[in-house]
Amino acid sequence: MMFTSDTVERFLKKVRVSTLVYAFLVVVVLLFMASLVAVYIFPASGRMTDGLKRTLPYPAIIIGYQSGITYATLGENMQAVRRFYEAQDFSQVGLRVDFSTDEGKKRLKVREKEVLNKMIEDSAIKMLSGDRGIRVSAEEVNQAVSRKLEENGSKSEVIKDLDRLYGWTLSDFQEKVVLPSLYQEKLQASFIKEVDTTATGKKQIRLAQEALRGGDSFAEVAKRYSEGNTAESGGSLGWFAPEDVAPELRQPVVSQKIGVPGDVIESGLGFHIILVEEVKQEDQRQLYRLSQIFTRRVTFADWLSEKMRALPVVVLSPEYQWNAEEARVEFKKQELRDFERALFEKADGDTTLFF
Repeated sequence: MMFTSDTVERFLKKVRVSTLVYAFLVVVVLLFMASLVAVYIFPASGRMTDGLKRTLPYPAIIIGYQSGITYATLGENMQAVRRFYEAQDFSQVGLRVDFSTDEGKKRLKVREKEVLNKMIEDSAIKMLSGDRGIRVSAEEVNQAVSRKLEENGSKSEVIKDLDRLYGWTLSDFQEKVVLPSLYQEKLQASFIKEVDTTATGKKQIRLAQEALRGGDSFAEVAKRYSEGNTAESGGSLGWFAPEDVAPELRQPVVSQKIGVPGDVIESGLGFHIILVEEVKQEDQRQLYRLSQIFTRRVTFADWLSEKMRALPVVVLSPEYQWNAEEARVEFKKQELRDFERALFEKADGDTTLFF
């Protein structure tokens, strides 16, 4: 078989083109792999890594294998948070917000963790709403925005404030605030219809009542059945005036015999068995030393946490990990955990913790 010069030239051209295509593909793959390494394996902040996170849809969290939170979206929300704090004038209270220092960066990272948890919760609410056929229409969003505008002044002023405080447009406000709140409202209404919020609390308080009738001490029964913060101390609440307790408890406290556990009382919070241990007069007021056994109603927050604990959540960000028991992300580094704990212990009056 004879090859002409034209045939050879065409063949060499094809080889050169295919080689270039393959070389280009190899470069693209290598660059993509390098970007994955930069974002997920060596995530130290830098221009290249930060640029990749801002511009490409790399997921930081995957929720229920249906929804995800990208670094880019998280970054946008954190820019809004930072802008909000830096737009405030805290000089009158002697405070200064500075996120450029090492401590300031850590404070901002604590804010990021809280924002990330709120974004996960919003995604979970939207997914749970979808499972129940709950939808929010564009008309409902527009109506909700109109109500917000009426409550907060003229449309032009609200738009100015959104831009000044957060760098948001009205569309951003709709997407980030109004839409999630509408889904939560609808899901909460569905929860109220779907769940008997008193069943577990009633069962527990009846068991406690039976134990008291059986001769067990109030303190023992409180430790066994009470869901209040004072369970470990045997239900001891301390001294109260009647007006300082829940409205449903005031009359029972006043009329109850000292040292005798009362009947079950239902309140907006749950179910109570009250023990009046002592009565005294102080500053012309009648005070009662109380103990209680308390069982809670199931709240929407309880129900949502339970549903979120059942969701598979994959944390791709190397800075965080998923705490399935708490249904929240938490820091991987012990240093940041310790910093966060110390920060919230002295949180009173610290404006950089507001959100």
